[in-house]
Parts: sequence; structure tokens; C-alpha cells
Amino acid sequence: MGSLSAARAELAHLERREMQLLQELSDVRKALAIQKVVLAELVKTSAVPYIDRLPNELLAEIFLLLRDKRTILASVSRRWRAVLISTPSMWNVINLDADRNCPTKLLELYLERSRQAPLTVIIGSITPGLDVIIPHANRWHTLRVISCIRQTLDTISRSTFPSLQYLFLYGGGLALDGVLTMRSWAPSLKRLELNEWELPLHRPLCEIIPAETLEELSITSGGHDWKFKKDSMHFPLLRRLALNTRDPIPLLEAIVAPKLASFCFTPNRHKESVSKIFTGTRMKFNNVSHLALSSGRVVDQGTLLLVKLLCQIFCGIRHADIDVNYVPTLFTYYGQRPIDHWTCIESLDIRNLTLISSQPFRYLSFWLEKRRRLDQRKLHVKLTHERDTDELVMLNTSGTLFRELQECCASLVLDRIPASPQMYSPTSADSLLSVSRSLCIHEQWPVGLKCYQS
Repeated sequence: MGSLSAARAELAHLERREMQLLQELSDVRKALAIQKVVLAELVKTSAVPYIDRLPNELLAEIFLLLRDKRTILASVSRRWRAVLISTPSMWNVINLDADRNCPTKLLELYLERSRQAPLTVIIGSITPGLDVIIPHANRWHTLRVISCIRQTLDTISRSTFPSLQYLFLYGGGLALDGVLTMRSWAPSLKRLELNEWELPLHRPLCEIIPAETLEELSITSGGHDWKFKKDSMHFPLLRRLALNTRDPIPLLEAIVAPKLASFCFTPNRHKESVSKIFTGTRMKFNNVSHLALSSGRVVDQGTLLLVKLLCQIFCGIRHADIDVNYVPTLFTYYGQRPIDHWTCIESLDIRNLTLISSQPFRYLSFWLEKRRRLDQRKLHVKLTHERDTDELVMLNTSGTLFRELQECCASLVLDRIPASPQMYSPTSADSLLSVSRSLCIHEQWPVGLKCYQS
């Protein structure tokens, strides 16, 4: 009996001990769960943000994309402020037009922080800080004068800018005759943009601009009665020429640019008559490999005659960018096509397609098919939609017209031209972009008929 009582007592003791241990285990588990939560919160609050893990060099590159927000960025943390202040390229853009009321002390601080970094200077109609930055003329790399003030140009021309590479000058329709010689104060200039200036009639252009060093020249001008002596302007290093004028022919006859590789033409809105012939030699611009023909604001008969003449002048091009408004003239069904002068053409970019009409596709397809029949080189063709319109378009890539066009090309790229989602073509699907509104075009429809996708 005694042993039985002892065994029962031991069992009861063990059961009580079991309950105690289970309760203790439960308490430990609860405490463990709570501690995990506490630890997670501590890790979350004490973790270093991803952007603060970036090296200073990469952080500075990001800040350069937000240059206009540098005051806000500097208030985020001590590290960000230190990175901003120690990055010269954050302070080397001096915009006297936007910062018209900038105190002199602040301009001096910007110049100090920019150290010896090349300066970009923007000057508007009011230039109270010009006297502060002129002493740093040796560091000027880029200068944009966006408002024509003779006094400003006179002030600038009294100094020399040995490192100036890019110059943009707005003229407001004034003549360059009265401008002091740029070659004396910008001897190393490589890129020059003359916006709304009339070219000099009484002084050779090469006496005003540093023609010996220029690699890029852009001129926007009315071009009233341009009369230049043939082959009188020598640009030994010029590689790109862009003209926005009514008639570029007189200037093309006057310049000699053996390294010219790219020519861009945009007609302006003036109504003057244009040149009908080019008196230069056929080989004068034989090295030009790229030609861009933009339509500007107007496309009248005079502009179309100019475009046809330019096709003859630049007969050796390999890459062409053409506005869609010129397609009927350059790719005409009848007679000799102006584009047939381009015997070395390799790639073609048709811009500003609207797809409201299929006619441009017909002209292009007809010409490319003719090239294929003559066993001529297939071209790399790019079709680009650029204009902002209320009716965005959808191209039917399964239609006969599109397939014929595709078969005649070495490659066909659609840039910002959406294609029917259910009709994607395997060879061009990577280049198709989708939009919210769409307009289908089918080659069997009458020109201009629209079919909106349901």
C-alpha cells in the first residue's frame, strides 16, 4: 500500500511540474514574439536608407539632375550638404537671367564653390551680376545670350574667353554688321548658334566669327537678299551646318567646308523668292553623309523647289531625315525622283507621320519596291510620329501595304507609332509603343478615311 501511495504522489508532483513547465514555455514564447517585434522595430528605425549607402561620387551625379533643387537638398542632412558644397559642377551654371536679383555675395559664393570647373553663363536682358563673373572669363565654357542687348555684347567683347566652346546669341532681327569681331574674344569657339540675326552685307562673315575653329554652325535668319561672293567663306573644321532661313543657296554657294558631314535645313515663314539653281560644283558637298529636311511652319511651292535642289546638291548622303510633308515631292510616282540623286543612301527617317492618310506609305513603298526590282541596296527605314495631335494613331501591321513596305527594307522601325496589339509584327514588335487613343489605317480605304479601334 505504501508504495502505491508514493507512486501516486510522485505522479501528481510530475503533473504539477509539467503544468509549470508548459506555462513557463508559453511565457517564453510570448516574450520571444514580443522581443522579435521590438528587434524588428529597432532594425527598421536604425537602418541606413539606401540612398545614404551610395558613395559620394554617385550621390553627386544624382544631385546634378536636381541642380535647381540644391537648396532643398542641402537641408536634408549634413552629409548631403557636404556633398553638394564639395561638388564644383553643382555651382558652375550661372544664370543671370533667372537669378536677376541674386546678391553679389551669393554670386561670389557660387563662383568660389565651382572652384576651377568650366562655367556655363546665361545672360538675359538685365545683367547686374555680369561684372562679378567677367573676371572669371578664363573659365567660361558655354555662353547663352538669350536677349539682344548691344551694351551686353559690348561688355563681353572687351574681355577674352580663351576656353569658350559654345556660344548662343539671340539677335532679335538685328544685323551682324555692328557686332564686334567674335574671333577676337572667343578664339577657341567650336559651336556657334546665331538666332534671329541677319548676316552681314557689308562685312565678310568670316571676319566676325572664328571660322577657323568652328565645328558646328547654326543660323536662324530671314535671309533677306543674301548676296555673298562665291567660295568666300572658309570653314576648315566645320562638321555640322544648320540653316533656318528662307533660302540657304546663297550661303551654300559661298562657304567652303571640306569636312562638312551634316546639313540641316528648316524653311522659315518669309515669303521671298528662292534660288532655282546652284552655281557650285556637284562635288562641293560630296563628303556630307547626313541630311535633315524639316518642314518648319510653312511648306509652299518655293520650299518644295528648294528641297528638290538640295537633293541634287547633297547627292552623296548616306543618312536622311525627311519631314513627311516632303514625301510626295521627293518620292513622286512620275518622272525622275529628286531622291534618286542619293545613290549612296543607307538609312531613311520619315518624321512627323500622322497616319491619317496612307499616301506617304504608298509613295515610300512604291519607291522602295522599285529599288528592290533594280537589285539596289535595301535601306534601314524609321517611321517617326512626333506631333502632338488630338487623334493618336494605330498602325495596322497586318495589312498588305505595311507588309510590302517591310519586305522592301533591310529593317523597319516604328518610333512612337503604336501598332494594333493583336497584329504585332515579329520583326518590329520591339520598337512599337502603345498609346491610349488609336486610329487604324488600311490601304484599301480612301485617303483620309478613319477607323477608330473599339
